[in-house]
Amino acid sequence: MNFSEKHTSIFIQGPQASEFLQGQITIDIEKISYKDFKPACICNNKGRVIATFWIKKVEDGFKIAILEELCIFFEEHMNKYIPFFDAQLEKKENDYFKKELDSTEWMKFLINKGIVEVNKHTSSKFTPHELNYQNNELIDFSKGCFNGQEVIARMEYRGKLKFALKIVDNFQNEIKEYSIYNEEGKKVGEVLSKEGKYGFIFFKNKDDQAKSIFLDGQILNVL
Repeated sequence: MNFSEKHTSIFIQGPQASEFLQGQITIDIEKISYKDFKPACICNNKGRVIATFWIKKVEDGFKIAILEELCIFFEEHMNKYIPFFDAQLEKKENDYFKKELDSTEWMKFLINKGIVEVNKHTSSKFTPHELNYQNNELIDFSKGCFNGQEVIARMEYRGKLKFALKIVDNFQNEIKEYSIYNEEGKKVGEVLSKEGKYGFIFFKNKDDQAKSIFLDGQILNVL
C-alpha cells in the first residue's frame, strides 16, 4: 500500500502489544494481518477520534502508518496506558514504507474509500459516527471494550444520526477558515480535510446538504 509524504511510521512491539492495542484501537486486533494495512482509530474517553491510522502485523508487534502531524496526539494518548503492559512504542522516521503519493493523490484515495483521515485541526472533535466510520469498517462493535466504546456504542444502538458527510471537488487552493455557511450566513458545518480542490465536509444537520453552501464567499460543489 502506498502512503503520502506526510505519513510516518510508529511501531508497537513486545509480548503484550496485542493485549495493549486491543483495549485502545477500534478494530479487532485478531483481524489484522501481516499482509495488508487496515484503517483504524483511537478515541478519547468522550468517544471523540484522536487519530486515524493504518495498521498491520510485523514481527513481534504492529506497524502503524500515521500522519506526522498526529504523532504527538497519538503518542500522548498511548503513553498513558502502555506502561501497564509489556510493550513499547517507538517512532521510526527512517523506517521504509512506500510514500509514493502526493497529498492530492492521497486525498483521492481516501475519497474513493470514503474514509476521513483525522488531522491536527479535527483531532478529538468528532465521534466515529460523525465521520461515518461505522460504515467503512473502522469500528468493530463485536470486539469488546476499547477506549470510548460506551459512548460510541450508545450512539450506534440508541442514537438518531442527523449529520452527514459529503465530498467537495472545487475547494480553492487556500482557505481562510474551516466553517461553512448557508445563503443566510448561518454556520451549517465545517471542512474536515482538504488537499488541492478535493476534500470532505461535515453537516451537523443532513437537511442542510440540499441547500447552497459557502466557504470564504465561494459556493461549494457538494457531491
